[in-house]
Amino acid sequence: MGFVSSHIVVPNPATQKWQRIVTHTESQNPNDWKIAIIEADSILDELVDSMGYRGETLGEKLKLIEQSDFTTINNAWEAHKVRNFIAHEASFQLSEREARRVIALYQSVLEEFKYI
Repeated sequence: MGFVSSHIVVPNPATQKWQRIVTHTESQNPNDWKIAIIEADSILDELVDSMGYRGETLGEKLKLIEQSDFTTINNAWEAHKVRNFIAHEASFQLSEREARRVIALYQSVLEEFKYI
């Protein structure tokens, strides 16, 4: 008799959030693109927290990271700066191309650490 193993796959919450971000990015509504970037920044913050970096803000945490430990750190900074423009400048205009570029920056960081 053969032994049949059943594996229960528990979905990664970050991956589920990432799917929503992709959906927002594919929208034709610029506000959805901004939401996608803000949500991607939130996932980046979760990742950095899970790595043990501490600070009041994501920016403070990113300052603690050595390039040798985090090869996509420049992508993280570039994406986070765009998120700050969105969060703090109501008149900030975001093109679809720029939104997709910034989401790709977040994706490169999250994939480096196999977080999504």
